[in-house]
Amino acid sequence: MGLTSLFLEMKDKTVLIVGTGSVGIRRARRFLDTEACVKIVTKDIDDEIKEEFLDKGATFYDNNMLDSLIEESDLVVVATNDLNLNKELAIKAQDKLINCSSDISLSNVIVPSTFKIGSVTVSLYTDSKSPLMAKTLRKKIQSIITPEDILHIEFQEHIRKLLKKQVPDQKDRKEYMILLDNDETIKNYLKEGKLKQAKSYAENIIKDI
Repeated sequence: MGLTSLFLEMKDKTVLIVGTGSVGIRRARRFLDTEACVKIVTKDIDDEIKEEFLDKGATFYDNNMLDSLIEESDLVVVATNDLNLNKELAIKAQDKLINCSSDISLSNVIVPSTFKIGSVTVSLYTDSKSPLMAKTLRKKIQSIITPEDILHIEFQEHIRKLLKKQVPDQKDRKEYMILLDNDETIKNYLKEGKLKQAKSYAENIIKDI
């Protein structure tokens, strides 16, 4: 497979979820959180989870509407416990974005393990070799990214905006970014969690450019 990593804008896109086992539920939650239009076909689902999904805007359908639902969907997620049905539906949906939980060869979209730390989004995929190892790696990455790193991102976003107004040349802006990034006072402010003070200190330097 010629896979590459992408972030897709899913707001208002139509996502069909077929099956509500553990995988289907995880996928439904993820796409509902992106404000996609999520349609779910299932024979059985916990009442509490169904209520949660309805509150988030999901709609539920009978399986006798599968053909028309596939046709009108942008992304189809097939996640039933019936492998033959999964294959049949995945083949029907081959002209769509398709994620088949039971057979990667029938998928053209992989939904990786993804988590956020502040404004950082990390996605992990082990080529379907070890979902358990993906969880282990996730914990390692979460332990490495610090609150200081997140503040640093917020700081740099603020400074980039100011420099774009003050410094027309991109190469010069980059040099100033490096200069500010290595400033010991700014480093200490961020280490102490003082984002506001770091921004103010940097703003005074930029004013003198």
